[in-house]
Amino acid sequence: MGIIKAIIFDWGRTLYDSENQALFPGTEKVLQILSKLYLLVIVSLASDGNIEKRIQILHECGIEKYFAAVYFAQNDKDSLYELALSRLAIASREVAIVDDRVVRGIKWGNACGATTIWVRRGKFMDEEPSKETGPPTYIISKLEEVCSLPL
Repeated sequence: MGIIKAIIFDWGRTLYDSENQALFPGTEKVLQILSKLYLLVIVSLASDGNIEKRIQILHECGIEKYFAAVYFAQNDKDSLYELALSRLAIASREVAIVDDRVVRGIKWGNACGATTIWVRRGKFMDEEPSKETGPPTYIISKLEEVCSLPL
């Protein structure tokens, strides 16, 4: 195992299929496997401001038990990453960020020295990395692929 101690997941369109109102297939199995190896955290925006609804959905899906912490905010996702690192007492280089947006999680992770994993599927799959975001460490199309990455 590498230096990664925690994996920080985005929620919408990474773990949870917002369009179909369900977890992506295989999500719980992936979380079962990874939670035995790493601390798992959710850091995600609730752009509509309905944080309670997201927490309720997380509870109803039955996967909250896999997470050491869950952070939702209406805006400023970057400060949530900082909060998570502070509370877990780990450095950004000890974290892998899994996100479907290169302009959010991947950009922050690259800027801070984290391992970045772009789940390239769905609504934002054509959102190409730029000089500003930097390239992701890994590009995957299915969440299950995280389990086989050399973290």
